[in-house]
Amino acid sequence: MSWEWARMSEPDNPNPAFIFALAGSLGAVMFSSWMYLSYAVAWLALCCVLSALRRRTIAGVIETAGGAFYIGLPAAIFVWLRDRAPEGLETILALFAIIWASDVFAYFGGKIIGGPKIARGLSPNKTYSGIVSGIIAGAAAGLGCGILFHVDPQYHVAWLIIGAVIAFTGLMGDLFESFLKRRFGVKDASRLIPGHGGVLDRIDSLMAASLLVGAALAFGPRATALLFGTGL
Repeated sequence: MSWEWARMSEPDNPNPAFIFALAGSLGAVMFSSWMYLSYAVAWLALCCVLSALRRRTIAGVIETAGGAFYIGLPAAIFVWLRDRAPEGLETILALFAIIWASDVFAYFGGKIIGGPKIARGLSPNKTYSGIVSGIIAGAAAGLGCGILFHVDPQYHVAWLIIGAVIAFTGLMGDLFESFLKRRFGVKDASRLIPGHGGVLDRIDSLMAASLLVGAALAFGPRATALLFGTGL
């Protein structure tokens, strides 16, 4: 992902941006794996600043610093979520289930139902019907997670809402990545995955959802016990 961002944002000289983004992301993931999320953010910020000092325009600074955060922070938070006791595994499985369901049904819903485009200038194939289909599928996946985790039935509605919100966030993350690609004038982040583009093209929804869930759990660490029931 660091390489994909570097080649999109600085195609004429991607190596410096790649090195700083990679160093920042790997360091942030390492600190996060030790549950030092604040250190992860601080290290990532340092690498962002050092990389941004190379640029001579405001747009260049934002692209370089913002890109390193865009890559490194979701990765660090994802690891932090997995290692977070006692429901780290359930959190990650719920994220996967909701995002995968949302992406699949958004694609097929848009193809089958069709209708008005949501942002023709950013992504000509995305439709309102696809967004709605993805949100409904995410809500259903959220409810499925609540049942799988043996949550008290009174919290099933909460899981429906959680699934819908995470799905919507993921879909907006996908749309945001489309905006970035249009900004840099590229069709795909890379050609690493034949027929699917790059890694950023595949997990942009998961990155956005990880940021949302990480923020929610960071500010409400004791609010999740009831939502995860007895777990798996």
